[in-house]
Amino acid sequence: MHDCIPGDHARQVTSRYYLDQAMRSPRAPDRVVDLGCGRGTSAGLFRRHDSAVRWLGVDIRDSPEAAQHRAGADTVVHFDGVNLPFRSDTVPLVYSHQVFEHVARPRELLAEVGRVLRPGGLFIGSTSQFEPYHSFSLWNYTPYGFRVLVEAAGLALEEIRPSLDGVTLIMRTYHGTRMREYGRFWRKESPLNTEIDTWARKGGRKTALVNLRKLTFCGQFAFRVRKPGPPA
Repeated sequence: MHDCIPGDHARQVTSRYYLDQAMRSPRAPDRVVDLGCGRGTSAGLFRRHDSAVRWLGVDIRDSPEAAQHRAGADTVVHFDGVNLPFRSDTVPLVYSHQVFEHVARPRELLAEVGRVLRPGGLFIGSTSQFEPYHSFSLWNYTPYGFRVLVEAAGLALEEIRPSLDGVTLIMRTYHGTRMREYGRFWRKESPLNTEIDTWARKGGRKTALVNLRKLTFCGQFAFRVRKPGPPA
């Protein structure tokens, strides 16, 4: 995993980190697909960077989150959970925020992501490692396990970063009615990540090692995956 664990900083991030990074790039995509789009809130995030970007949401028909999408808003198409309604090698960027823990057939869907992406195209987002059951979730992924699935689909995991820690996510669910109190940890370092930062400062640990330690205990992680080949 060392080749995809960054050494520039060890801050916890969300999928928004890679969204902003992609849209600030000189090769920012003019079209994006939000896979498992839910309410469609990412459309506004992409348009903060480019008001003309073409955003298309994809979700299963019985998704409780997608059912909250406002009629008349951005286009959302329904699919069967595996077969994406796009031609091969045509999509520059696929975004997926906290979706793959809910996907019944992740191997097949990742293969579809690989099929529809342009050569050099990006698949960015986040998923869960240590997160309690929520909204019909099916799995959690270790960073290594996610990499194995990604590479089996013919894609390359370029980078992976920790989000908030798993202990915080577990306690958030355990406390139930107090879940709102934990919301601040999506905007700042969560408690175990803060403890790891203290450990790193005291021992003078390298940044990549700090990221590795946070990834070992993270509740969620963010990723940047690329389809091999020169950009179309």
